[in-house]
Amino acid sequence: MGTALLGLLGPIIGGIAVALTTYWTTRPKAQAEARKFEAEADRTRAETTKILAEIDMRRPSVAPQDTTPKGWNVSGSVPEDYEVGLDFEVFAVGRSSAFIRSSHENPTGYASLVQTIKADEYRGTRLQLTAMVKARDVVGWAGIWMRVDDARDHTVAFDTMRDPERRIAGSVGWRRYRIVLDIPETGAYINFGAVMERTGQIWLDDVRVDVVDVSIPATDTIPDLPRRPVNLDFENGTY
Repeated sequence: MGTALLGLLGPIIGGIAVALTTYWTTRPKAQAEARKFEAEADRTRAETTKILAEIDMRRPSVAPQDTTPKGWNVSGSVPEDYEVGLDFEVFAVGRSSAFIRSSHENPTGYASLVQTIKADEYRGTRLQLTAMVKARDVVGWAGIWMRVDDARDHTVAFDTMRDPERRIAGSVGWRRYRIVLDIPETGAYINFGAVMERTGQIWLDDVRVDVVDVSIPATDTIPDLPRRPVNLDFENGTY
């Protein structure tokens, strides 16, 4: 009887031993991968916070001047280092375009042409911003941008073209660029426009804001958060 029982328990005990060995040998690797994932997430959050701090185009920082296109405002870290206006000789469509250009050889920040609208009609939709942009001798970077704020001025969706793969630099002919954001139900204001940092000039024309379907991928740079709570009973172990 004892021999028979040991014969039955032997494979089970062996399986448990293998499982425990596998668990304790693979756990450090899983923990390392989890720490790597967390580090990447922290780095992404830090980069996003840095961008939001550097490109804080929340409110116009200077009053509209005679040269500011109607319906738009000028914002930026040092907007006085830049000129903003209309160009009736360089344009993509129609009769004119807007421009941002450095006013001297050593601007210390950036300037943005910005428009802010209420989010009421767009909540729950996917919104696409497109614009034609032309650049000349841009030393820093330039691009279009869009941001959604809630009623407390907290950013709930955001994208610029600041990353190296998407930014505009140097001299580029007319080209259409795109940003796509999901507008949350908490969204109160939608801000959009164009930005340029350091020397050079950009032209902006034929700006469009359209609701699109989910087949158009979103370009939000704020890190994705879980859609639902997880592990609320703490039964799924640790990293």
